[in-house]
Amino acid sequence: YMDTNRCLTEGAGSYYHLTHSELVALLVQREAEMERQRAEFEDLEDYIDTLLVRIMEQKPTLLQVRSKYK
Repeated sequence: YMDTNRCLTEGAGSYYHLTHSELVALLVQREAEMERQRAEFEDLEDYIDTLLVRIMEQKPTLLQVRSKYK
């Protein structure tokens, strides 16, 4: 239990001076950041999927792996 407690509080030093409402505000801000990053990540995944589909339709040979030992 002691090791687990120490692991959980090890990086918490910069948060000890904050009030409860400041901690809640920071948490809400971090959650919003994570949501924005998740949305950006999904947009990038969609872009890559669309790009791969276009390549497969127009020039699939670009995706072939050529062996350098031929």
